[in-house]
Formats: sequence, C-alpha cells, structure tokens
Amino acid sequence: MHKPMPPLRALVAFEASVRHASFKRAADELCLTPGAVSQQVQKLEQWLGYPLFVRQVRQLSVTGPGMTYYSHIAPALEQISSASVAYRERPADSVCLSLSQTLAAKWLGPRLGDFVSRYPAIEVHISASNNSVDFQRETVDLAIRHFDGRDSTLDVQLISDDEARLFCAPSYRDSLSLENTDQLGGATLIVASLYPFWDDWLSKFTSIDTQARKQITTLHFDQTLLAIDAAKRGQGLVLCNALLVHEELERGELIEPFAHRLPLDKSYYLVHPKRQPLSQAATVLKTWLLAQLPEYRTGGIS
Repeated sequence: MHKPMPPLRALVAFEASVRHASFKRAADELCLTPGAVSQQVQKLEQWLGYPLFVRQVRQLSVTGPGMTYYSHIAPALEQISSASVAYRERPADSVCLSLSQTLAAKWLGPRLGDFVSRYPAIEVHISASNNSVDFQRETVDLAIRHFDGRDSTLDVQLISDDEARLFCAPSYRDSLSLENTDQLGGATLIVASLYPFWDDWLSKFTSIDTQARKQITTLHFDQTLLAIDAAKRGQGLVLCNALLVHEELERGELIEPFAHRLPLDKSYYLVHPKRQPLSQAATVLKTWLLAQLPEYRTGGIS
C-alpha cells in the first residue's frame, strides 16, 4: 500500500531552518537562496496543513506543532545522511562485524586469521564494543549479541548456548587443595559483570548458607576479559562461558575444577536486520562464523 510522502526537499529545508533558526543560514548550508528555502518550507506547511514557523522581521520562531514535527523527522534525516555517507565511502567488498570486546579478543581474534587467508579480497572491520549495536544508526552488517534471542526485527542464529561454568588456574586449585565445592567458602570469587551469578551457583552446587556466602572474598571486574586474566594469574575462581576461555583451556592456563554448570537465559547469537539484505561480503563472513566451533551451539565444549 502506497504511503503519502511529504516533499522531501522541503523536509531538508525545514530541518536546516530549525537548526539555524534562520532561512538565510539554512540557505547558505544548502547552497540555495533564502527565498528558495522559504518556498520549500511553505510547500511543507501546505502539505501538513498548519504553520511551522512564526515569521517576524529578522526573527524566525518554530511553532509548537513545528517543533514536535521536527523532533520526529530530524533523527530520520540524520540516519539517512549518515548511512548514505558511510555506504558511499565503503567499498563493496567490505564488511563490518560488531561484538563485545571480550568476545573479539578471546574468541574471534585467534580465528580471524583463517578468514583473512581464505578471503583476502574481503576487507573486514571489527567494531568491538560492549554496547548493543544500533543497526539504524551504525554502519554495521553483522553483530554477535548476548541476549535472549527475541527480536522480531532481526534475523537471529545461535552461536553458543550460555551457561556459567567455574574456572581457575591449576596453581590456585592446588593452593586450596580443592576437592569439593563447599571449600569455596575459603576461596576468592572473581565476579565479571556479564556473569554475576556466583550466589546462584553456590546456592545450587554447595551447602554454604546465605550468610556464609556473603562473607566470601570477591573481586569485581566490569569486563569479562579482565576477570579471566585475573583467574589466569591465580587470583581466584571465575564464572564464565567456555567459549571465552577456549584458548586458556587448550594451553592449560585454566582448568574446570568442578563440572557443575548453571544454565542461563541468555546466549550468543549472530544477528542482522531482516529487512536489510546482506552484501556478498557479509554473507561470506556470516557463513564462516556459523561454521566455527559448532559444538558450542549445544551447550559448550567439555
């Protein structure tokens, strides 16, 4: 069904006029005459059916309805401008992937060389951020997100089920002579902001009571990357997903002293907008990502 659209040139003229509070300064920005800008705004006013400005000598004021309308269209125009500039500057064989800093460093980094060697013509851009990507405002093709997988606007495919597992350095296990989970009352627990589930884990897998759990020494980190590093250095035990410590487990820097695993309601998913077709480069990267370590998709590795 066709939706009626306002005159688009008039929208641009109106948006610039509001920002500058002047037809003249808007005209300078748009390389038009003040009269041409004023005419475009009048066309928009006629289309809407109400005035957008109060015009006085040497003064231009936005009406209440005009400001409300501006607040709705300005973000959309900014999005169009940003996306147009970005896609004008990006080569067709480039792709941008967004994921958390820890996942980029601990999981993707060690594997990215394989992709580059297989597809040397594809230019890969990695956006490592702990904030969820905004596909409408950012020039990102694909993202790996840690969430419940529910978003009707996204194409969502599972990368890894998530569960909180306990890891420590072999030397730390030996220093406490860890043989059963109740000994964790005398340990140091490393808390990563992404995995703040120690109380749940201890409640389920130990007989340590609530008051005693509160007395256990803890170290808190706002990045899982730092929490894992602290565990490697023998500073305590950390809860996280095996996906993030695969390399450390392979090298023997970390071990899993107890096989108890706490299922979580969030997992790692590869996502992209449903209504935005993937480029060829993004499709290649998506296929490669989904082929990596498929054993993680069913509860992680042993």
